[in-house]
Amino acid sequence: MSVVELTKENFDREVTEASGRVVVDFWTPGCGPCRALDSVLEELANAHPDVRFARMNAAAFPDVAWAFEVASAPTLVRFEGGVPAGRLVGLTSASRIEGFATGADV
Repeated sequence: MSVVELTKENFDREVTEASGRVVVDFWTPGCGPCRALDSVLEELANAHPDVRFARMNAAAFPDVAWAFEVASAPTLVRFEGGVPAGRLVGLTSASRIEGFATGADV
């Protein structure tokens, strides 16, 4: 499963109306740590098909980012049943992101 690219138009359908767990990566262009997460998220999306992984350019859609209190990039927000249930801010290890995404850190 690949990482879904989010826009304002598909955000609700892919995230807030989703019944399962969704991890959204709020990133910005030119952010080195954001780019470092790309391959990690792709690997996790393939390893955990029960979790939807998605990316949203926070600079292109600042109103959506602000609605979820995203103030810096990268920020990962985990949604459960369409509701924010956790967040990670900044670059962190793949194992920590995996625990965050799968709920093992709860």
